[in-house]
Amino acid sequence: MTTLFATQSSLLILIIALLALGISVYSLFLIVKSNKLKTLFLTGKTGQDLESAIKSLIDGQESLNHRHQLTTQQLGELGRQLNLATQKVGLVRFNPFDDGGGNFSFSLALLDASQNGVVITSMHGRQQNRIYTKKIIRGQGENQLTDEEQEAIIQANTIN
Repeated sequence: MTTLFATQSSLLILIIALLALGISVYSLFLIVKSNKLKTLFLTGKTGQDLESAIKSLIDGQESLNHRHQLTTQQLGELGRQLNLATQKVGLVRFNPFDDGGGNFSFSLALLDASQNGVVITSMHGRQQNRIYTKKIIRGQGENQLTDEEQEAIIQANTIN
């Protein structure tokens, strides 16, 4: 019985040893494969390693982020400036005198996004031409507006 037990123990030890040998060979294979991958990734055709490539990408990303911030700031500034630019235009032509002629007189409203700007009125007559300007703040005249000037402001806000 002891010989049978010894034979089974020897067989079990032999199987365990073969499994350990197989695991060792497989581990050695994985180590060699890992070293090949490491060599492949850490040295390229130009000798540039992965670390410097990653650093270069990170530096490029930081540069892009900085340029994005500058572009965003510039775009905001352009938006603020655009709000101050003439965006709304209204033109009304009329004849202020009963003595004939055509609609050579006009009121021209030039307004920004906040309805601030100016109304220019030209009164054309046979003997003279007069030009008036009135400041507009939030759609309202600083001075009293004529019907044509008010119509030009309304037109500027509805057409544009």
